[in-house]
Amino acid sequence: MWKCIIFALAVSTFTCSEGDEIRDTRGVYTKNIFGGVWGNRPPLMELNQPRTTCTCKCGERNEVSRIVGGVEAGINEFPWMARLTYFKRFYCGGMLINDRYVLTAAHCVKGFMWFMIKVTFGEHNRCNSTTRPETRFVLRAIANKFTLSNFDNDIALLRLNEQVPITDAIKPICLPSIKDNLYVGVTALAAGWGTLTEEGKVSCTLQEVEVPVISNQVCRSTKYTASMITDNMLCAGYPQTGEKDSCQGDSGGPLITERKHDKRYELIGVVSWGNGCARPGYPGVYARVTNYLDWIHENTKDGCYCTE
Repeated sequence: MWKCIIFALAVSTFTCSEGDEIRDTRGVYTKNIFGGVWGNRPPLMELNQPRTTCTCKCGERNEVSRIVGGVEAGINEFPWMARLTYFKRFYCGGMLINDRYVLTAAHCVKGFMWFMIKVTFGEHNRCNSTTRPETRFVLRAIANKFTLSNFDNDIALLRLNEQVPITDAIKPICLPSIKDNLYVGVTALAAGWGTLTEEGKVSCTLQEVEVPVISNQVCRSTKYTASMITDNMLCAGYPQTGEKDSCQGDSGGPLITERKHDKRYELIGVVSWGNGCARPGYPGVYARVTNYLDWIHENTKDGCYCTE
């Protein structure tokens, strides 16, 4: 079922919508730990924004050295990781793609008051109150044509209120350069602060898990019905045994893979949904980033991309 946590606030209350109940009958979890009910009406895109220049490389993983079945990541190992909080509560992940924009899942912004979303960078232990990570607020949220009934087009952009400094601890992830790459059979990595078990608590420290990408044809022959897996989705995991997967709280986070020619990492998926976490027959389902490259670039023209 789709987990929808009732969260009381001084100004309003979160509830499950009719669309949530539809997902509940299908046994599907989004990987966001609570849902919103407000319309997302961002301001118009800023006009005549000056283009920035930057000297940096994307996709550089810091080699130092729970997501279900995963291990704790090294400190700043994935410098593109972003943590999203709403009314001071962690609920989703995201990733920096340039100095002004974060990519996340559409269900992490649709129905939320975008100006109440805070984005944190350069963080490892989110429970450590003694550290002061880099934080930004959301100036504009742009969700693709997200469909709640089947979670198609589950991808969104967050335009930040200020540029993010590119440092050793904060670097953007590379976007794919080949649109028709299906990545079938490649080993991918997912990361996030989500729950370590299906009914567990979210993690304090960033976790990582390694999962293989499977074809959509194979994914449609699992316990999911074929119609649930659209061409805009990518599946990764172990359909036979389960064992490893992203989980609640990991929504919006990255699924990445290492490029052979330069050993840097590129983003191939955005954590979206699944039936439970690491259940046999139900691999994790991600938004397929290659299907949205034109849309991403069109809506992030005022950001500075690091060299590919």
